[in-house]
Amino acid sequence: MDKVTTYKQIVRGIIEEIASWSSANKDIETMTALDEQHGQYLLLSDGWLKDGLRMYGPLVHVEVKQDGKVWLRHDGTDLEIGRQLLNAGVAPMDLVPAFHDPVTRQYAGYAVA
Repeated sequence: MDKVTTYKQIVRGIIEEIASWSSANKDIETMTALDEQHGQYLLLSDGWLKDGLRMYGPLVHVEVKQDGKVWLRHDGTDLEIGRQLLNAGVAPMDLVPAFHDPVTRQYAGYAVA
């Protein structure tokens, strides 16, 4: 199995596992948007908080590019998605912490792009 396919399976597994956890707040739905063809993986939330404010948006966004790089575009959780990706087998030099600017990335010990 090639690296891109392996990385897609890793990312999908992490996103689906997190999505399967039940939320303490039954008024907030957790959803996935998984696009295998384009390598886009999102975990989203949608619902209402007790104070009447709407909660909607991405919790996690990961992209697996054709060059084998895994771009962690957003991690709005306390689950350390980057660490989970590394623990599951993504090589540090293939993980791009895209939520940091390129200058900062070069000092992080991961891929810059």
